[in-house]
Amino acid sequence: MISEQAKPAFKLNFRPVVVIFLSLIFGVVSARKLYGGDVFYIVLVSVSLVAVTVYGLVKKRYLFLCLAIIFFFGGNAGFFISYNAYLGENYSNAFVVGRVNDQLQENDGYYNLILENASANGDSIGNVSLYVWSPQEEIRVGDVLTFSADLEGVNLFTLNSFNTWAFRRGVAYSASVEGSQIELVSGGMKFDESARAAIKELIYANMQDESASVAYALVTGDQALVSTDVNEAYRGSGLIHILSVSGLHITFLAGLIAWVMKLLKVNRYVNFGITFCLLLIYSYICDFLPPVIRSVIMGLILIAAGLFGRSYDGLSALSIAGILSLLISPLYAFDLGFLMSYACVAAIYILQPPFSKVLRKVFPDKIADLFALSFATQIGVLPFMASFFSSLNLLSFFSNLVVVPIFAVLFPALIVMVLVGLVIPPLGVLLVSVDWGLRIVLIIADFFASTDLQISLNFLDPIAITLVYGVCLVGSYYFMSSTRVKYAVTMLLAMFFGLFTLISPSFYPRGSQISIIETYGTYNAVIESSSGQTLCLGEPAFRETDYYASSGIDGFDYALCCYNKLGDTKLLPVGSGTEGAFTYSTDGEIFIVEFDGLKILFTNDSSISYNDREKLSSYLSQQRFDFVFIDGYDFSSSKTFVAAGEGQNANYLPSEIGNFTYSFDKNVAWGID
Repeated sequence: MISEQAKPAFKLNFRPVVVIFLSLIFGVVSARKLYGGDVFYIVLVSVSLVAVTVYGLVKKRYLFLCLAIIFFFGGNAGFFISYNAYLGENYSNAFVVGRVNDQLQENDGYYNLILENASANGDSIGNVSLYVWSPQEEIRVGDVLTFSADLEGVNLFTLNSFNTWAFRRGVAYSASVEGSQIELVSGGMKFDESARAAIKELIYANMQDESASVAYALVTGDQALVSTDVNEAYRGSGLIHILSVSGLHITFLAGLIAWVMKLLKVNRYVNFGITFCLLLIYSYICDFLPPVIRSVIMGLILIAAGLFGRSYDGLSALSIAGILSLLISPLYAFDLGFLMSYACVAAIYILQPPFSKVLRKVFPDKIADLFALSFATQIGVLPFMASFFSSLNLLSFFSNLVVVPIFAVLFPALIVMVLVGLVIPPLGVLLVSVDWGLRIVLIIADFFASTDLQISLNFLDPIAITLVYGVCLVGSYYFMSSTRVKYAVTMLLAMFFGLFTLISPSFYPRGSQISIIETYGTYNAVIESSSGQTLCLGEPAFRETDYYASSGIDGFDYALCCYNKLGDTKLLPVGSGTEGAFTYSTDGEIFIVEFDGLKILFTNDSSISYNDREKLSSYLSQQRFDFVFIDGYDFSSSKTFVAAGEGQNANYLPSEIGNFTYSFDKNVAWGID
């Protein structure tokens, strides 16, 4: 009997709610491409279902098998129901009524607004993103606007990316209107709007703008006010997760509430009820952001477990929070904040214990635990850094070790001082100390972001990501087997990972594509036709041939708007004509290229003349382009490219995501390469 127990068999530590959550999110994420005929996803889903079925039957885990299959297809259905509910018909010259609930940007000549619960010709259409130029009077949150305008449906999936901004704000339509055409009825703000306005006014009155924007994001979860430079510093140093309201925030708030309740000697059941209500109100003020919902649900489960004498299981609590969020809206599965939040916490539960066990052999326990926490966090967000940011700072582990302890002090101080300042406004001056701390953190973030230890993560696609998480699972305590089996499976997965990264480029034909590459502060567009011919638009530093080679570009066949040329590159003359696969025309500093049935516009906004700017506006309003690249165009003082097609309009900031390549498929849609 003893000898039989000494032979550990392969086994997964089974938690039904974890299986439900993973199956649900996998079903939602894969549905769009699976039923769109994407061969890669058909193979991936088929292999996954076969593996789950074989495991369930061999191990006689019939409940596991049933839950996995039922909730996978349930996730498929949830995606289509939610996505179709979001889509709407376009309205021409519709009579629109809506209440202003967010004022994104205000300048002398225009407003960017969000109208909530809007109606068009009497139909309820959800929220509308509204651009108002030449306003006749000041527009405030709470005002009700009435006007006539064309409404364009917002596409949640543009350039193969999920429009998180529109989804979180419930924006289903966009419109623009002249201020003189609007009828305005003044209105008051709701509780959450008043709370955010009071917090914002208090913070900005007592802190410098850069620090105030970060502080406001930490308290409310709204990062819209954080400048591109600050955002890039946090992202480049691997600290971007700090700007989101997370478990640290909720844990402190729950602890603060519990401490006050203890001082007042409140009954523990009443304590739980009050804590629940206060955390719910805080979530409401934070507009029910995905990380906030997760943290609040997990915090309440933790408190309830202690209240009723039950043990707390982190993975089960995480999964319950995820299931509830996806039942509210399955499309949360595409939200970057949702994905990074859950992956980060899951990695902590799965990887921190084995990491700590190993590191404690070398370091004191507390230091080992801190190192293990930082390692687990970085591994958890790694695939999403690869998918959404394309690069990783190798020093991010050390930047987190330095900054996270500082934030553990700054955030509680910030919350207490904001609460005190709201009650006794003159004491808001205490926020100056938090201002100093946040400025120090920004200096640290700038230092780490400025280092050259950035590595490209473009090789991480869904298969590679699956392998990364597979290695993590095998190395954890949830994969119950002998050390020898763990090592063998880990080495096998690592070998597959290495082989896949070597051969994966051959899996994906290049086809038609466009790359945006930065050289010495100038962004250039490199177009490649399906026949393999390349055209460079811009003024690249041609002497940096190794730089282009490292981006996968060995040379150019043709070039427009260049100071000189490289090797056999043909510099195209001003005017119009056809060269190889490309038909082009030039109008001053505006360049239009057609190839493979696609139409692309390129210009440099910082150098074109006033007349060319007039022409640019005319081109953009009168013609349909599949891709518009305007180097230096002023969207929050950042470089941008705009994809404009049927029912889509998206702005992307190369300064935030580095050099990148996108490819067209046969339907003139976009996919990341």
